[in-house]
Amino acid sequence: MQALNCPNCGAALPQKAIKESDLVSCEFCGTSFRVPKTFTPEPDMGDLILGADFSSKTMPGWEVINEELLTFHKGSPSELRGSYKPSPNSYYVLKSSGFLDDFDASINMKFTGGDENIIRAGFYARFSDNGGYAVLVSVLGSYTIGYYKKDEKNELKWEDLLPWANHTALRAGMNETNRLRVLCDGGQFRVYLNGVLATSFKDDQFKRGKLYLAVVPTEKSTLDVTFSDLQLREVLK
Repeated sequence: MQALNCPNCGAALPQKAIKESDLVSCEFCGTSFRVPKTFTPEPDMGDLILGADFSSKTMPGWEVINEELLTFHKGSPSELRGSYKPSPNSYYVLKSSGFLDDFDASINMKFTGGDENIIRAGFYARFSDNGGYAVLVSVLGSYTIGYYKKDEKNELKWEDLLPWANHTALRAGMNETNRLRVLCDGGQFRVYLNGVLATSFKDDQFKRGKLYLAVVPTEKSTLDVTFSDLQLREVLK
């Protein structure tokens, strides 16, 4: 049995649900749909170009960062678990081996430890030494979008595109799984939270760069987090 992904948010659906019924519901976004006769992608999602098997530290196409802070777990889906100490800077978890311009990236995240008020995680997109975009989700059911850009001192500084905002699609609290999906298509960006379109904006400061999975514990809190079902897809034109 091949894997089936939700046509709305891209989350992988359990094989048990596929076998028992022709009509299935996604546990993340609540979308219900019939199982197709073939497992080709739905029209609103591009082909999967790069996934990640979190049961092993060897993941072709991805570079593992701070490996000593991570553990890899088999399962359906497999999980990547990280435990991070307080820090004023972000920790990188993974990064794409190559540069990317347009893409559709999504991942499941679950916070399991740390100060609920200040820990967060998400994607750094089109990122290089000169900066790039960031989309972060917090335990409080909020998210933010911004970018890092070098200032006059040649240091990377954060600028808001969207300050922290709550969203009803996010599940607040520890041990709650949320799915983040970010589409970059030229200067057009869309951010989905558990399959719901949270925001859409245009910005053309950064054309390409690497895709990072990052966590931000802050200097006042540790952070424990579980990731699963990382997908990198083509953007349909």
